[in-house]
Amino acid sequence: MKMLVSGDSAAPGGAWEAVRAAVQQEDAAATAAVVTRLTPEERREVARELPGLLAELRGFGHGQAVARSIWSADEGMGWAEAMRVAGAGTIGGAAAVAAWLNGRDFRRFWQEPDDVPYLLQVLADRPAEWQADLAARLALRLRGTDNDSARSVRLALELLSRTGAEPPAHDPLTVAWVSAWPADPGDAPLLEVMLPRLFASEGVGRLLRGDEERPARLATLAASGHVSRTLLLDGCVSRFLRGGTAADLRFFVRLHEALDPSAAEVAGRRRDYAALLPAAPPNVAELAVKRLRALGGLEPEEAGEAVEGLLFRAEGKLVRAGLVWLDRLVRDHPGDLDGYAPALATALVCEAGEARDRAARLALKHAARFTLDGAEPIRDAVALMPPGEGVALAEAFGGEAVPAPQESRFTPPPLPRAPEPAPMPAPVATPAALLRLRPSEVDWLSTERWLDGFVRLAANDREALTEALAPAADRFRVRQYWGRPWWHAEEWTMAMAKELRDPGTERRTADSVLARDRPATVEERIPEAAHAKLSQRMPLRRYAEVYQALTDGTLPPYLLATPTHVSGRLDAAELVERLEGYERDGVEPLPVDLEQALLRLSRTVLAGVAERAARLTGEAGRAVARLLSGDRVEPRVELRWKEDSNGPLIRTVLSWDGSGVTAVEGEKTHAGSDEVIDRLLPVLAAHRDVAAALAAFGLRSYAPYSKPRLDALSALATAEGPAGAGLGVLAAHHLCESPEEAVPYLLELAASGGLGEETGRQLAALLRDDETRWEERYYSPAEVLRALEELARRGAHREVWEVMAGLLAGYLPGPGERATNTHTRMMTLAADVAGWAGARGALAPVAELAGRSRATGLVRQARRLHATLTS
Repeated sequence: MKMLVSGDSAAPGGAWEAVRAAVQQEDAAATAAVVTRLTPEERREVARELPGLLAELRGFGHGQAVARSIWSADEGMGWAEAMRVAGAGTIGGAAAVAAWLNGRDFRRFWQEPDDVPYLLQVLADRPAEWQADLAARLALRLRGTDNDSARSVRLALELLSRTGAEPPAHDPLTVAWVSAWPADPGDAPLLEVMLPRLFASEGVGRLLRGDEERPARLATLAASGHVSRTLLLDGCVSRFLRGGTAADLRFFVRLHEALDPSAAEVAGRRRDYAALLPAAPPNVAELAVKRLRALGGLEPEEAGEAVEGLLFRAEGKLVRAGLVWLDRLVRDHPGDLDGYAPALATALVCEAGEARDRAARLALKHAARFTLDGAEPIRDAVALMPPGEGVALAEAFGGEAVPAPQESRFTPPPLPRAPEPAPMPAPVATPAALLRLRPSEVDWLSTERWLDGFVRLAANDREALTEALAPAADRFRVRQYWGRPWWHAEEWTMAMAKELRDPGTERRTADSVLARDRPATVEERIPEAAHAKLSQRMPLRRYAEVYQALTDGTLPPYLLATPTHVSGRLDAAELVERLEGYERDGVEPLPVDLEQALLRLSRTVLAGVAERAARLTGEAGRAVARLLSGDRVEPRVELRWKEDSNGPLIRTVLSWDGSGVTAVEGEKTHAGSDEVIDRLLPVLAAHRDVAAALAAFGLRSYAPYSKPRLDALSALATAEGPAGAGLGVLAAHHLCESPEEAVPYLLELAASGGLGEETGRQLAALLRDDETRWEERYYSPAEVLRALEELARRGAHREVWEVMAGLLAGYLPGPGERATNTHTRMMTLAADVAGWAGARGALAPVAELAGRSRATGLVRQARRLHATLTS
C-alpha cells in the first residue's frame, strides 16, 4: 500500500523515517510531498542518511553488490525515482544534486518512469540563482548520444526555460534540444536562443538527416515572422561552408530549398555560393550552381571562377553542369571572351574525357572571340592535354600539342603449360608397409593406399596380412556391430582384421540373437548423405564395400578406383588394363569402387586406349568405353545464394541425369556442404567444377566454415573437367580478396582451361553484392582489373577476354543505373584484351553503349571494343 502523508510537516524526529517509508514504498509523489514540507535542518538530516539507504537498496548492506544483467537490470528498481526526488530536494549544493541525479545507480536500461514533475516540485523552493546553476550543470552533463535519457534532457531544458538562464555553449545540449523537438518546431522551448546553434553544433545534421517535415515547418515559421528568415538562410549557408558529408548536410539542404531564397537574397551571398562549388558535397554544390545560374548578371571573371570550381570536381554531373553553364555564358556575353579563358583551360585538362571533348569544341567554336593575350591560358592548357587531343586547338590558338602516339601492337607471350600432378607412390607390397599407414578423414592418400594395399595383400599374402593385423582384431569389440554409423575408417579396418582372423564372426553374432536384437547391417553403418560430407562418405562407402566383399568371399584381387596420380586422377589406360584383368579372371567389379573409378577417370585418352575399351564385354567395361568415346554426361551445377545471419551462403544444386553416378546428386545442404577442397577433389578428380562448387559453401560467410585457400586453385588446375559456376565463383572470390597474390595461381588455372565466361559472371555478381552490402566497398574493382590485365600480359589474354565478356554482361550499368569510372576502366581493358586475343562477335550490352549519341569516356571505349569485335 502506498503511504499517505498529511499535515503541515513531518513529525519531530521523524523526517528521515517519513522519507525512508515513502522511498521504500516506491512512491515518488509521496516522497516529493514529504520533502517539500521539510525544514532546512530536516533536509540536512535526510541528505546525510540517503547514501546509506542507497547502499542498502542496491544490495551493499552485507558488503556484496547485487549483479545487474542487462536483461534484468530494471528489476527491483522501483525505488530509484523516489530516491532521485529525495536527493534533489535535500542535498545542499547544485553540483552535488547534479551528480546525484546522474548517478549510475539510478540508470534504467529499458523504460524510465517520468519523475520530472516531482523533481521540479522539490526544486521549486530553491533560490533562482541556485536553480540556474543546476540547470547549467545538468546541461553540460549531456553527451548528445543515446545514453542521454529522455528525462535528463527534459529536466535540463525545463529548468533552463523556467529560470531564463543562458544555456551553456555545449554541442550535445543542442543535439539533445533537437532530439526533444515537438512535431511543430515553433512549440520548442528556448527556440529563440537555441535555433542559431542548430547550424553550428556537431551532430545535429546526423540526427536530422532523415527529417523531411521540419524544414517546411521552419520555412512556414519564417514566412509568418515567428523566426528570422535571415537567421535560417545565413545559418544554412554558413553550415554549408563549414563542410561535412552529403548525408549530414541533407537536412540543411532541405531547409534551404524550403526557404527558396529570392534573387536578391542569392545576390547578397553569391560569393559564399561560389565558394561552395569546388569542394562541397554534391547535394550542396548542385544547390549552389542552380542558384547562381538562375541569378545571372555575374561579371566574366566572377562567373569564370565559379565555373572553374565545378570543372575541378570528380562528379560527371557537376562537370557537365559547369560546361553547360559556361556554354550559355559564352554565348550570351557580348564582348571578347578573355575572362572565360581560365575556365575553358581548366575544362581542357580535367579528368573526364567527355568534358575535355566538349570544352575543346566550345573553344574552337568561339576561337575568333579571344584576343591573343587573352587566349594564353588555352595555349598553356594545350600542352597538358592527353596525346592527340590538343592538335586542333594548337592549330587555332597556337601552343605545343602532344601528338597522338603511334600504335604499337602488344604481343602477349604464350600461355605457360598447365601443371602436372605427381604420380601415386608404388602400391603397398608388405603387411609391415600397410601398418605404417594411418587411414583418417584428414589424410585421403593414406586412406586410399591402405584400402588398396589391404585388398592386394588379402589376395596375395592373406596369412601374413592376418598376422600383422591381429592387434587391430584384438581391439575390435563384438558390441561394435550394433553401433551406427561408423564415422571413421579405423572402425572398418578393425572389423576387417577381425573378419580375417575369425571368418564369419559377424554372421555368427547376428544368428545368435533374436531378430529384433540383430546388429546393424553394413549399409546402416554408413553415414547418411544428409549428415556427411561427400569427401567423408565416399571413402567410408568403399571401406564398407570391401568389408562386405570380405565377409561374402567376393573380394577382388585389386581395386579399380585406386588413382594413378596424387591429384586423384585415374589414367584411362590403367583403368582399361585393370578391367581387362577382371574380365580375363572372371572377377565382378564392386559397384562403389566402379563409381569412384568413373568419377576419377581422366579425360585425356592416349591413342589405342578407347579401342581397347571398346573390346571389353562386361557392363563396367562398356561404361568406361562410353566415357572414353566422348559420350560423357556432364553434371549441371547451379549456385543459389542464401542469406544467413553470418553472411551469405552458397548452396549447390547438382543434377547428373543418366550418368549412373549416385554419389553426387540433388541439393547439398548445410551438413553436407562444408567441404574441404583438398579432400573433396580426389573424389571428383575428373569433375573439378563440382568439387569447387561444393567447397564454395561458406566462401563469404563470417562463420568458421572451410574456405578454399589460394593454393586450392593450383589443385584445381591439376584436376580435370570443364569450367563452370564452381570454378568461376572460386576464381572470382580470390580475384576480389587478394588480386595481386592470386595472379600466379589463376595463370595455372587458365592454362588448364579453368577460366572462362562463368568466372566473369561470378565476378560481376560478387562486385555488385559488395556495392550493396556495405556502406564502403570491401573489394577494389581497380585492383581486380589490374590483376586481370597482368594475367592477360602473361599469356592468358584469350582466357581473360572470356572473363571480360562475362563481366561486362553482368556489371555494366543497366536502366536507371549510373556509369562510373570503374565501368570505363573495365571497358578500356576489355577493348585492349579483345585486340590481343583477336576476339570476334558482337556483345549486345557493348553494342548498345556504342550506339549512344553522347560521347562519354565509357561510350568511346565501347565503340572501340565494338569495332574490334565486328571488324
